[in-house]
Amino acid sequence: MNTTDVNYDGDISQGALFARYEVKFTPSFSVNLGLRQDFNSLVNGSFTSPSVGARLKIGSSTTLRANYARSFRAPQISNLEGLAAFNVVGNPDLKPEKGDSFDVGIDQQLGKVGLLRLTFFSNRIDDLINFKFGSPSTYENIGRVRTLGLEADLNVQLARNVYAFANYTLNDPRIVRDRSADIEGNELSFRGADTLNLGFAYETPKGIYAAVILRYLSNYFVNNTNTESLPGYSTVDLKLRIPLGRTVVFNGSLDNLFNQQYEQYPGYPAVGRSFRVGISATF
Repeated sequence: MNTTDVNYDGDISQGALFARYEVKFTPSFSVNLGLRQDFNSLVNGSFTSPSVGARLKIGSSTTLRANYARSFRAPQISNLEGLAAFNVVGNPDLKPEKGDSFDVGIDQQLGKVGLLRLTFFSNRIDDLINFKFGSPSTYENIGRVRTLGLEADLNVQLARNVYAFANYTLNDPRIVRDRSADIEGNELSFRGADTLNLGFAYETPKGIYAAVILRYLSNYFVNNTNTESLPGYSTVDLKLRIPLGRTVVFNGSLDNLFNQQYEQYPGYPAVGRSFRVGISATF
């Protein structure tokens, strides 16, 4: 039998420096400036990522905010070399992601019992590293992807030690440029689902915490030609935290309580009902 083994023998060097500076012009208006310097052998040098954010408080209960940031993400080892156990082939020719992100939002206090946050966001990423499902699966760079979305967060205290929370995200990632012109304008695979998290929690000042959480994910495409998709699904999780002393905490969770059957990747069923318990200690 003739066999060929491919061995990857190389290394990637990377590091980063980050600095942040905040200026308060008035008690109600502040600006923060950030600068991140990445050093990575994949880009033959370094990459500079500036960021700026501003917050303006209006009255005693309303805050406006806006942020901009340049971004950089190098491929991971698994992207370059693959995961043989899962039939995923690496792509050693992947380029790093480079992008710009912007968001603007409002935080509204609801008296003394709650907080409502609304955020509009826009992200543009060049050479986005995308998982390409197939036989075998691999990773690829997408020329340019622009994502527009809206996120709403609500936290409310219903009674003493009883809280409700909800988070909903509308998400629209579109391929605006690629070497394959036939996928331009399509939704990016595996990234286009809208999400909802809804929960109720009981938490005491002594640290006892119990919660029930409903998680919903809408349908999404699994290829960039937008010819195949997976249906949405909902799961219910239970969470528990009990302090056993000043430094020891018991943690427990029961995920997918009703054993919902669904797929996150075509042909690969997700984990059904599962539980986890553990103890953590601080010194």
